Amino acid sequence: MAFKTEESLDTNMILRLMLNDIPGQRERVVDLLCRPGVTYRIEDLAITEAVYVLQTQDRTRTEIACFFEALFKRMNLKVNFRLFERVFPMYLACPKLSFNDCCLAGYAALNEAEPLWTLDKALAKESGTAKMLE
Repeated sequence: MAFKTEESLDTNMILRLMLNDIPGQRERVVDLLCRPGVTYRIEDLAITEAVYVLQTQDRTRTEIACFFEALFKRMNLKVNFRLFERVFPMYLACPKLSFNDCCLAGYAALNEAEPLWTLDKALAKESGTAKMLE
């Protein structure tokens, strides 16, 4: 029986996969992810940072969401699926909201800590979980 281990990926690993902008690095990341018996954890912060960087690279919300949908299908990745299955649909449906606002609304719903109080009119109107402090 093979020993199973868990390791983590940082934001740059995700970006190299998506952008393929530095010669040879994407291939090295793919090779790493193909190691047998290893599961890779991607923390929420790495995903939010990657989304931010991808937006600055003029990637559309649809491109970003599709990339992460494909990435999340890898069997050897551990991510906060419960959060991101809520966040990406909101991110696509509510273009006035930032990805971080979508994450905050998702956390509020998952943690049964609603409403999410805000002073952001768009967040209160669009999220379904936030309430405007008047």
